[in-house]
Amino acid sequence: MGLLDLFKNRKNNDDDKREAEYDDYDDDEDDESLDVYDAALIWMSNGKDEDYTFGYTEEELEEALR
Repeated sequence: MGLLDLFKNRKNNDDDKREAEYDDYDDDEDDESLDVYDAALIWMSNGKDEDYTFGYTEEELEEALR
């Protein structure tokens, strides 16, 4: 095993660590989703501003408020 092989192995290990950190980050995003009912309440409390639709359509939000 030469000196260059040591650096190659070290680089691969660093890449694996970064991928693991990124995978953990993706999992955290799933825990922060809003259901349509909570999104509708927030949307309504903000004057039905389109910036607060959280990916739902206005029709979906209106239906959730009924």
